[in-house]
Amino acid sequence: MKNKLAKMICSTLAVGFLGMPSVQAAGEMMEYSLGEVIVTAQRYEKHDIDVAASTEILTEADLRNTGASNLYDALRFSTGLEMQQYGTAGSSMGNMTSKIAIRGNNGGTLVLVNGMPLNIRGTYDLNDIQVDDIERVEIVRGGGSVLYGSEATGGVINIITKKKRSNYFKTGWGNYGQQEHTLSLQADKKLGIGYQYSEWGKRNNVDSEGRKWIGPENNNLSITYAFNDKLDFSYNRIESQYHYVTIKDSGKAKASDTKQDVERNNAQLSYHEDDFKATLYYVDRSRERDAIETIAKIRSIDEEKNKNYGLDMQKAWDITAGKVLFGGTFKREEYIPDTKGTIVERENQARNNFSAYTQYEKQVSALNTWILSARESWTTGAPNAHNNTNFSGQAQFVHKMTENENLYASVGESYKMPDLHQIWKSGVKQLEPQTGRHYELGWKKNSGIHNWRVALFNYNIDDNISATFNSKKNDFEYKNENLKNTGIELECTIKPSQNPFSYRYAVSYGNPKTENIDAAGVSTGWQPNFSRWEVKGGITYQQDKWQAAMNASYMADRVLSGIDKKPYLLTNLNVNYAMAKDRSLFLTINNLLDREDVSYASTSADYYFAPINYMIGYKMTF
Repeated sequence: MKNKLAKMICSTLAVGFLGMPSVQAAGEMMEYSLGEVIVTAQRYEKHDIDVAASTEILTEADLRNTGASNLYDALRFSTGLEMQQYGTAGSSMGNMTSKIAIRGNNGGTLVLVNGMPLNIRGTYDLNDIQVDDIERVEIVRGGGSVLYGSEATGGVINIITKKKRSNYFKTGWGNYGQQEHTLSLQADKKLGIGYQYSEWGKRNNVDSEGRKWIGPENNNLSITYAFNDKLDFSYNRIESQYHYVTIKDSGKAKASDTKQDVERNNAQLSYHEDDFKATLYYVDRSRERDAIETIAKIRSIDEEKNKNYGLDMQKAWDITAGKVLFGGTFKREEYIPDTKGTIVERENQARNNFSAYTQYEKQVSALNTWILSARESWTTGAPNAHNNTNFSGQAQFVHKMTENENLYASVGESYKMPDLHQIWKSGVKQLEPQTGRHYELGWKKNSGIHNWRVALFNYNIDDNISATFNSKKNDFEYKNENLKNTGIELECTIKPSQNPFSYRYAVSYGNPKTENIDAAGVSTGWQPNFSRWEVKGGITYQQDKWQAAMNASYMADRVLSGIDKKPYLLTNLNVNYAMAKDRSLFLTINNLLDREDVSYASTSADYYFAPINYMIGYKMTF
């Protein structure tokens, strides 16, 4: 492992020092706007242009311009993110939840809330997180396991919530039985309370098997309390109900009526002082499923509860022309199934996760900066003695061409341990942890009204864990496979001064592939997966009392579950009119072109995006 890390560092050195174009001397550099500050990429504040990674920052205004009420819908138009949606509004089918693939990596998205890991049992339920609670979202594309541990083999999405709320009431109504009602209160400088109720009605033909979808129906309660400027507490309670009916009775799916209740509790206590941070957290997810085969009249009920709790602490020190970071984490995972009927019985499982990480940033000259990172992780108490250890390293290099233009290179490793529910029973081959190698070259430039970002990337992931549903056993089976992808991303944001219009567009190409491994351990060859081409963009207008935004996401050359799928094109329009300082009207229209595009495909069915739908509403602040 040490030899591998040394080779990575040498490779990055070569990229950093060979072939660099001439630049202005440090004393001749012109002034410019440093732009957005991002925390997620290096675990402390850093201007985005100086970060050696592909990043995207969505402000409160950016999220509002999507017209989305939940975060899953709001992220549709972000670069490098491909949505995998089952039901309406990103709703799930129990543990078959809607997910986001970053750069074609299906299971490598780590979701954080103020730095707290939200992933549990491979789910994060972004469709249950309301946009109104969010101050900003920071997205880091590329393997982030060195600083954030398991789950981040594709990238990291960090949701930063509002520390202080506004006082307002918002209500909206739309077709397909849509309704949404939100109340936000800030009692004083310390206590904030928010509640949102949302619902969809009936939608027919959600997939190729003829499912009828009723709902989802969501209740979302959030509470924040600031003890002082350094210590704060937040709690989020989410209750979601899903109801879907399978009409057909075929070899792929039986006619059935299924109801699922999902509950989540997320709580964290955070302390932050200068360069020291500590977060104590608790996350749980409970699911109850009640299904009836409508022809055979066979009823099956199963329940399960997953919970994680842990502590993350870090401390940074400023040194001469650089910075040093040390940190450590502990996480306890518990998987508690309560199975009945025809569902396969499982045993309660638990394990402890530990890790220590460090990062060293050194400005070696006026133009060149190195960042070296490392992480050691290990588990104890896992069932069947299925414990893992892993060491990951990363080397990054930033070269300042001018004050507003940088080149960067990054070489690093990632890993992901099997989830508790994926660990096989005694006597069966154990799943191997995923390990990956990630390479990236990038260019960032802030030039007047234009911000440019270009990234060339490559990754190879061994032993990626995939799931297949076995209808005979009525259960999922897991196996290891391999992933790889090479691609390029180009983004441009245009914000003219004294102009009501602003623009954003992104074009990316990749070649994500999966190598399937059969039961004998023999490769069956590399097969394409997900989309090769992606074009995303938006235009925003804001003047006087009017604000409007139109967004589009186009995915082409798609392969899902081994089958070619036609391109999809998602479009939406969001319009807001300020009637007065404290009152406004809004209109959101999704799928403007009313396309019946495939949102996701499994081995049994194709799932479709919702047809054209709208919501019109009213907001009052006080």
